[in-house]
Amino acid sequence: MSKMLIVAEKPSVAKDIAAALGGFSKVQNWLESDTAIVSCAVGHLVELFAPEAATTGRDLSSLPIIPARFALKVLEPSKAQFLLLERLMGRADVSSVVNACDAGREGELIFRLIYEKARCNKPMKRMWLQSMTPDAIRDAYGAMKPGAAYDNLSDAARCRSEADWVVGINGSRGISDLRGRQTHRRQIMAAGRVQTPTLAILVHQEQKIRGFVPQDYWEVHGTFGVQAGTYVVKWFNPNAKEEGEDGLSNRFTVKARAEEVATKCRGVAPSSVTDTAKPVSKAAPRLFDLTSLQREANKRLKFSAKKTLDIAQALYEKHKATTYPRTDSTALPEDYVPTVVKTLAAFAGTAYEAHANTVLANSWMNAGKRIYDNSKISDHFAIVPTGLKPASLSADESKIYDMIVRRFIATFFPSAQYQHTTRITVVSGESFKSTGKVLTAQGWLAVYGVDLDDDGKSPSLCVYTPGETVTNKEIVIKDLKTKPPVRFTEATLLGAMENAGKLVKDDDLHDAMKDRGLGTPATRAATIEGLLSRVDGRGEPKEPYVDRNDNWLVPTTKGMDLVEFLDVNGVDALTSPRLTGEWEQKLRQMETGNYARDAFMSEIGDLTRTIIEAIRQKAPALSVLPGCGCPKCGAEMVSGGPTYVCQANCGFALWREIAARMFSDEEITQLLVDRQTPTLEGFLSKKKTPFAASLKMNAEFKLDFVFIDDAETAHRNSLDASGNSVTCPACKTLMKRIKGKKGWFWACTNRDAECKKTMNDENGHAVASSAGTSLNNGTTVACAACAKPMRRIKGAKSYFWGCTGYADGCRTTMEDKDGKPVARQSQPTTVQQSAGAFL
Repeated sequence: MSKMLIVAEKPSVAKDIAAALGGFSKVQNWLESDTAIVSCAVGHLVELFAPEAATTGRDLSSLPIIPARFALKVLEPSKAQFLLLERLMGRADVSSVVNACDAGREGELIFRLIYEKARCNKPMKRMWLQSMTPDAIRDAYGAMKPGAAYDNLSDAARCRSEADWVVGINGSRGISDLRGRQTHRRQIMAAGRVQTPTLAILVHQEQKIRGFVPQDYWEVHGTFGVQAGTYVVKWFNPNAKEEGEDGLSNRFTVKARAEEVATKCRGVAPSSVTDTAKPVSKAAPRLFDLTSLQREANKRLKFSAKKTLDIAQALYEKHKATTYPRTDSTALPEDYVPTVVKTLAAFAGTAYEAHANTVLANSWMNAGKRIYDNSKISDHFAIVPTGLKPASLSADESKIYDMIVRRFIATFFPSAQYQHTTRITVVSGESFKSTGKVLTAQGWLAVYGVDLDDDGKSPSLCVYTPGETVTNKEIVIKDLKTKPPVRFTEATLLGAMENAGKLVKDDDLHDAMKDRGLGTPATRAATIEGLLSRVDGRGEPKEPYVDRNDNWLVPTTKGMDLVEFLDVNGVDALTSPRLTGEWEQKLRQMETGNYARDAFMSEIGDLTRTIIEAIRQKAPALSVLPGCGCPKCGAEMVSGGPTYVCQANCGFALWREIAARMFSDEEITQLLVDRQTPTLEGFLSKKKTPFAASLKMNAEFKLDFVFIDDAETAHRNSLDASGNSVTCPACKTLMKRIKGKKGWFWACTNRDAECKKTMNDENGHAVASSAGTSLNNGTTVACAACAKPMRRIKGAKSYFWGCTGYADGCRTTMEDKDGKPVARQSQPTTVQQSAGAFL
């Protein structure tokens, strides 16, 4: 009997599908029934790549790289799962393959790349799952369509992935080469359609902060008394919509004007007091999507976006307590009401029982389109609890779970009701305003037990009875300064990424970005973490683009430099979210069959060429290196950046900087002509130790260090700062100046054989070492207590002399004066003639 193979995106979904359809049992690593096999991917198993990127496109001369066709490769960590799916697709009894991956672009791409890499040509079908209730799974199974019905979605997904690769790799390599040509140093500068505009948001805000000049302004405040108490007011101009006579409607930019108003009003009873009250309602917040959950957790708990995502993923996968978190939807499917009822009932016996029962008793779960709306669901619905009571949650997991549950219950409650009062007090013809609000009905706020909408800006007003006497207690002037823009937190940055369309002036592009923004809810945390990361893809340390300072995100010098570099060099296509807006507009049209894949990729090629050409126009011209040719093919060598390259692009190149030493054109010319340089100073090892060496080119055109120890080199290393040879006072052979862990010193060149003599170094001159006991005239100093030699020692603050019999218990010391011992008080000195022995 023939069977269909159903491929889900994750193991948990595969189990849910098998359970809903029924009749499945586990066979090795998959589930199987008489009519079907259910298996899964584990996210992406296959990725796009371009083989030519490994051999070309390393500099502006060979960019851009625009593959005519992308190849596919299996991701190594997921290879076993891919091989399993490939084997199942190839089974003789499998007659068709069903794509049951997530409903959206990314799920379509994951399946299509697996299907193509496995070279499967069996009929393809599509299960479109928007809800994971058993009924919804069975409905999707019964309503399967041919895979070809989603070819447009597949084209959009493939185009997005290929375009990101093309623009990302060419942009990164192009600006890295431009930076290298301008500075002559290697520096990898990564650019991407999402990460770079996100960084630009932070950098442009930081530029505003650093360039901000505070301005003085003044406000007039007052305190008035009524029978019920006092209330505070602020002067305002009732005739101004935005700007007042001397500034904003409630401030003055000229202090004299503020003083005039204050003087005019001090001690004067109000001529009128008017209250205007109106009811104000605050609707319950929408259910969480991933971005709103991350923003709320950052705002209230200071959790990073990544931490919140990791916790939400654990609540979904490990604890089965909440639904799939990587969603951009705040709505539920229209068939979800029965599931909501079951979920609310499941809170019996928990801290949420009373509020859940209130929803059920009032049938508030039947909320209609406000909550249940298929048109507002693309890949996944909102994050809600499943009704399963989790056990053994960590403290942080409990906090996020509590946020999700309370938001879920609260969204069904009615609006909170306030009485909002505006009080206008007129004194000497000048108007003063005070506002306040009073919560009259908790509504959804009852679920939280606090007024989450109370920001402290609208406190309650004491009661004023019309006609009662109002006393003027105080009129004061507030000296204030304008404040700079605030830095972004992860919460506000996530909001800026989500609403990046506001930064695009074009209305059509703004609409295209409205539901997408920069990145997706699933990728925004990774984008922010990428900017904060201190290690590269190989695990090596690197400087981050952004630092986290408390809860603020602050661009580093590297981040500032990258965006400023792109702005100055006119590569704004990589810093503006406009590019994302244009792509989203066209990809959406492609999904509906109104934009051709070939046309889109052709435009991506043109865009990439334009970016590279803009970079190339800013790049300093390369110059021919005279007097030498490429050792590999004989063509001319050119320089101008961090490398010397063959003009014929044969693949030969030399870095200008090797082991932290910058080479001159003359030194490189000598290397190319003679295939070796003389011994050169100025190299640094990986441990930052200086060394001298010669560079030699081998038969494979690779460079090797050659350490020469001939007589000439030995003689040069034995000269002191005055050009005089330094000989060992013990064995009379040459000494050599060496850089040690604690600084320079001199060592006998015969030390490997027999002589271990060392001397200190002072500004390039050899001086007696701290272990020495000899004076400059060859005499030694004997200890007055035990007659053993004294030796000169460098202490924490200065030199002193100590007895070499210290180990035998002698503690005699002497002061040092210009390299000579001076007896301490009550310590006599005995000087004996000696041949100048050293210890």
